[in-house]
Amino acid sequence: MKEIYPILSVTHIQNPNRLWAIPIFGILVKLILIIPVSIELFVLTIANFFITIANSFVVLFTGKYLDFAYVLNLGIMRLSTKLSLYIYGLTDKYPGFTFEIKDPLITLDMKKPEHPNRLFAIPLLGGIARIILLIPYFIYQSVLSYAVVVGVIISSFFVLFIGKYPEATYELVRDHMRVTLATNAYMTGFSDSYPSFWISMNHKTAKIILIIIGVLLFVANMFSSRSKNTKQYQYQNNYQYNQQSTR
Repeated sequence: MKEIYPILSVTHIQNPNRLWAIPIFGILVKLILIIPVSIELFVLTIANFFITIANSFVVLFTGKYLDFAYVLNLGIMRLSTKLSLYIYGLTDKYPGFTFEIKDPLITLDMKKPEHPNRLFAIPLLGGIARIILLIPYFIYQSVLSYAVVVGVIISSFFVLFIGKYPEATYELVRDHMRVTLATNAYMTGFSDSYPSFWISMNHKTAKIILIIIGVLLFVANMFSSRSKNTKQYQYQNNYQYNQQSTR
C-alpha cells in the first residue's frame, strides 16, 4: 500500500460549541481571534522558505536532512493544522502559538526523511519537477477544498440546531487536511514519496455528492477565471488601440 503521510488523527468532536455555528457571526469572530496566530504562521512560513532552500543544498551535497528543518517543518504543519481544524469546527480549542498539540483529540506526526532524493534537491530544477508532478494532485486538492467549504457550511446548521457535527463532513475535512499537508510536504521536500490520493469513503453517498459539487465549483471557477482574463486582455487591446488612434 502506498505510504500515507502525514499521520493525522482527529477524534470526532462530540459537543461542539453552538455559538461558533451561528452563520457569519461564528466564522467572523473566529477569524478575528486567530489573527495573532495567523501572523505568527505567516512569519514562520517565510522563514521556512529560506530554511528549505538552505536545506536543499545540504541534501544535495550531503544526502542528509537538517534536524532544524525537520523540526520547523513539522511544527508549522502542526500549527497550521490546529488553526484550520479550529476554523472548520473540528475542535473548539484555541490553536495557541506553540508547535505542541495540547488537544488530546488531535495527533499529527511525520517521520524525518532518512534518505532524501538528491535529484529533487537540485535548486530550481527540483522544485519545477515537483510542481509538474503535482499538477493532478493540485486539482484533486482544489476539488476537495470546494467540497469541504460546502460541507462545513452545511455542518454548521447541524451543529447550531442539533448540537452534532455530521460524521461524513468531519471525515472529509480531516482527510482534506491530510491531503493539504501532504501537498506542502512534497513541495518542500519534506517527503519524496508522491502523496496518496486516499480519503475515507465511509458515508460514501454524502461524500460523493459533496465531491461532485466540488468538481462543479472547480470547473465553474476555471471558466470564470478564463472569461475574466479574456475580457481583461480584450480591454487592454482596445485601450492600446484607442491610445494609438488618438496620436
